[in-house]
Amino acid sequence: MAARPVQFEREDALQLALQTFWRHGYEATPVAALADTMGLSKSSLYNSFGSKRDLLLEVIAKYAEARSAAIRRASESPGRLERLQELLVAGTADNDDGQGCLLVNMATELAAHDDDVRQSVRAGFFTMAQAFGQLLIAGKQAGEFDERLDATKTAQRLLNTAVGLCVLTKAGFSALELSPVIEHLLADLRA
Repeated sequence: MAARPVQFEREDALQLALQTFWRHGYEATPVAALADTMGLSKSSLYNSFGSKRDLLLEVIAKYAEARSAAIRRASESPGRLERLQELLVAGTADNDDGQGCLLVNMATELAAHDDDVRQSVRAGFFTMAQAFGQLLIAGKQAGEFDERLDATKTAQRLLNTAVGLCVLTKAGFSALELSPVIEHLLADLRA
């Protein structure tokens, strides 16, 4: 008799894994707890995703793409400066639970001793920087951002600021305490 095929929505399972790794970290998440959270048996998890580490790499890529997509959406129509502000503020407000940024969390937890995680995190940050660059170019063309801005350098500054805001929020700084950082950055971008 053949084994019954596993029925689950891959994207839903990935989202549950993402939340688990984000909340608890990689090392503190046992495979059994991860599988249980995803609604899978351990064997189904391994059959569907490979190893726990393979699953993490897929989760990192999913997280980075979701963050980059939000930035790209902000570049699609007028009001880019306001939408950029909303993204940065949301990054501080969304971290009230202390989770921080998954990319930063994995960089600090694993990247020093796992080249694949380091490369995955770097790729995620690179994708986000590219999205910030697209936002800046679109905003410059529309006259919303200072035309003298170097899109590549400023995109890196935006990424560094967004990451720094997440780290400071994780360390207990409030959105109110961090709002001057955002306001100062936005003042530098205005046309």
